[in-house]
Amino acid sequence: MWLLGKGIEQNLVSYFPWLRKMMGPLLIAVGLFMIGVIKLNGTFHLFKGPKEYKHENLLGSFMLGFSFSLAFCPTMFVLFFVTLMPVALSSPYGFILPPIFALGTAIPLLIVIAIIWFLGGSGVLMKKSRKFGTMVGRLAGILMLLLGIFDTITYWSI
Repeated sequence: MWLLGKGIEQNLVSYFPWLRKMMGPLLIAVGLFMIGVIKLNGTFHLFKGPKEYKHENLLGSFMLGFSFSLAFCPTMFVLFFVTLMPVALSSPYGFILPPIFALGTAIPLLIVIAIIWFLGGSGVLMKKSRKFGTMVGRLAGILMLLLGIFDTITYWSI
């Protein structure tokens, strides 16, 4: 099993230049979305109905988690799939690393939820946090847009 992890590490290096070039335009698109320039109205209908869920498909489940983790937080995606999984596949104690990673990412969230619950997360706190979250999201969108422009200029001019 450790050979699979080594092979992934060795083959991944050849993809880095292409992945690096894709990050700039991706950051620009995400920044424009966070600012509100790009809007996605409606819902996405990926499945026709519950009949498609009859058979369990492990590859489909993996790909769903893979794509959601990439869309939700690219940093966590890179940390998990690019850095942790090759180590987990190449070491004899690797099976314990993903659960430790999951605990390490879930505990801070649970602590914040407990603090909000303890302080009595009233409607006033939720309204203020929503306004603050909107402001922070727009600032982060501007920052991502600028980083994407600089990243594109840097890596596409080579």
